[in-house]
Amino acid sequence: MKDDVRSAVETSDWAGDDVSAEEEEPTEPEEEEAPTAPARDVRGWLAGAPLPAWMQLALGLVAPMLLTIASAIRVSSFTIDDAYISFRYAENLANGHGLVYNVGERVEGYTNFLWTVLLAAAVKIGSSPEVASKVLGAACAAAALVPTYLLSRRLRPFSNVPCLATWLLATSFLFSGYAVFGLETPLFLLLTLAGTELFLREEDAAAGGGPWTLSARTFPWSGVVFALAALTRPEAPLFLGLLVVWHADEAFTRRNVLRLVAFALPVAAHLLWRHSYYGAWVPNTLAAKTGNFAQQLKGGSDYVRNYAHHAGAFLWLGLASVAWSIVHRRRSGLAVASIALLFGVYVVVVGGDWMPYFRFLAPAEPFAFLLADDAIRTIAARRERVASLAIAAFGAITLATRTEELVRAQRNIIVNDKGFWDDAAGRTAEWLVQNAEPGPIAIADIGYVGYRTGFPVVDMLGLLSPEISRLPGGYTNKVGTGYTDALFAKNPRYFVIIASGVDCKNPTVPSSRASYNDPRFKREYKLRQAIALKKGAAWCIYGKVSYP
Repeated sequence: MKDDVRSAVETSDWAGDDVSAEEEEPTEPEEEEAPTAPARDVRGWLAGAPLPAWMQLALGLVAPMLLTIASAIRVSSFTIDDAYISFRYAENLANGHGLVYNVGERVEGYTNFLWTVLLAAAVKIGSSPEVASKVLGAACAAAALVPTYLLSRRLRPFSNVPCLATWLLATSFLFSGYAVFGLETPLFLLLTLAGTELFLREEDAAAGGGPWTLSARTFPWSGVVFALAALTRPEAPLFLGLLVVWHADEAFTRRNVLRLVAFALPVAAHLLWRHSYYGAWVPNTLAAKTGNFAQQLKGGSDYVRNYAHHAGAFLWLGLASVAWSIVHRRRSGLAVASIALLFGVYVVVVGGDWMPYFRFLAPAEPFAFLLADDAIRTIAARRERVASLAIAAFGAITLATRTEELVRAQRNIIVNDKGFWDDAAGRTAEWLVQNAEPGPIAIADIGYVGYRTGFPVVDMLGLLSPEISRLPGGYTNKVGTGYTDALFAKNPRYFVIIASGVDCKNPTVPSSRASYNDPRFKREYKLRQAIALKKGAAWCIYGKVSYP
C-alpha cells in the first residue's frame, strides 16, 4: 500500500503546475501493490514479499549506525591539522579572550562559527576541545543517518530491500572518518539532512498529506534548522534555496514566509555581529582561499572527478532516479538531485581543498547516495526473482568492496597522514615548547603548532592575515609583490621553512621560498633546528638573531 507521505509528495509534485491534485493523479502511473504480508523466509523475500518493519529498521538504520561508530573509533586518534585552528579560537573564547586566534587580533580565520562556539562551551565545562569535537562529531554522524533513512523512505517506500543510502554512508570513509577528525563536517551534515527532511514533511502537512503535529503545521521549524546549518557552514543557503525553488508555487504562503524569516533572522544577526566584531562582512578565509579562478576551476574539476572515481560507478545509478523524478514529477527527488549536482558545481568553482578523502564533498555525498539508493530499490520493486537475486548479488559485492576500501583508507590515514603530522607538526611544536622563548611564529601549517605552543602566529597563507589574503593569486600562491613586506611587518621571532632536505637550503613551497629568498630573512634569521622528516624533507626552524 502506498504510504501517505509519498502520496502527498507525488500529488503535488511539479513546481508551477496549475492543475488540481485530482486532475494530476492520473498522470502518476499506478504501481503494483506490494504484498501485505511480510516475508517469513528467504523464499518469500525472493518472491517479492516486503521485509518486516523491525527488520527494515534494524538493517537500514541500526546496523549502519553501529558500523559508523565502530569505523569512527578506529581512526579517532587522528585529528586534521585545520581543526586545531578552531580549537584555539574556542579556548580563547572560553578563557575570556574573545573569539580570536591571536589575543588582541580580531580576524575571522574560521568558517564554522556554531561548531567553534559549541567547543568553547565544552572547554568552559572542563573538556578539551579535541575530545569534545570527537564525541560530538561521532554523535552527529550517527544521528545524521536518521534523516537519511527517512529521506530514503520518502523517495521510495521500503518493501523488499532495506534502506541502502545509510549503508553507503556507513561504508564511506569520508563520512565516518571526518566524524572524528575535529571539524564541523558531521554537524553540518546532520543539520542539512534534518532540515531537508523536515522541510518536505512540513510541505506534506500543509497539503494535508500525512500525520503531523499542530506546532509543525503552524511554524516551519526547518527554517531554524537551516539557520543553524548556516551558522555552521556558509554553504547552507544553497540547500534551503533549492528546496524553495522546487516549491516556487508556494513561495509566498504564510508557512514559507515564516520559514524564510526563521532562517534569515539568526543569519542576519550573526552577519551584523561579524561586521561589528571583525570589521568584515565575510570570513577572511574567503579571500585567502580564492583569487585565481582558473586555478580553482582546474583544481575543483580534478577534485570532483577523482571523488567520482573513488566513490564508485554505482553513483551513476542515481541518474535513473533523476529520470524517474523528471518523468513522474517528484519534487522531492528533483530537490535531492539538484542539491547533489549543484553542490558539486560549487566545489568545482571554489577549487576543492587539500584535505584527504574529499572532505569538501561530504555535504553532497548523502544526497548522491539517496539517488543511488532510490534507483536500486526501484529495480528491486519489480518483485521478480531475477531482479531480487541481482540486487542481492550487487549489494553483497558493493558492501564487500566498499568495506575493503574503508579498511584501506583507515589504515592509510593512521599510517601515512597521522604519521606525517606527528612527525612534522608534532615534533616542531615540541621543540618550540621545550627550547624557544615565546614569540610570533611565521608558519604555513598553523594548526597543531599554534595550538600546542600557544605562541602568536603569523600565518604565511593568509588565513589570519588580511594583508596577505587580499593579495593577488590563488590559495598558497599569494606570494607576489607585498607578500614578504606583510610578513616582516609582523616582526616574527621564528620562521618555519619547509625544505627538501635537512640542510634547509631548498625550500619547497611558495611561501617558504619567498620568505627564504628575501634579503631581510638572510640577514636577520639563522637556523635553530632542522626537524628531519622520515621521507627526507625537513621543517626548518629559524630564529631572529636579535629580538627585542
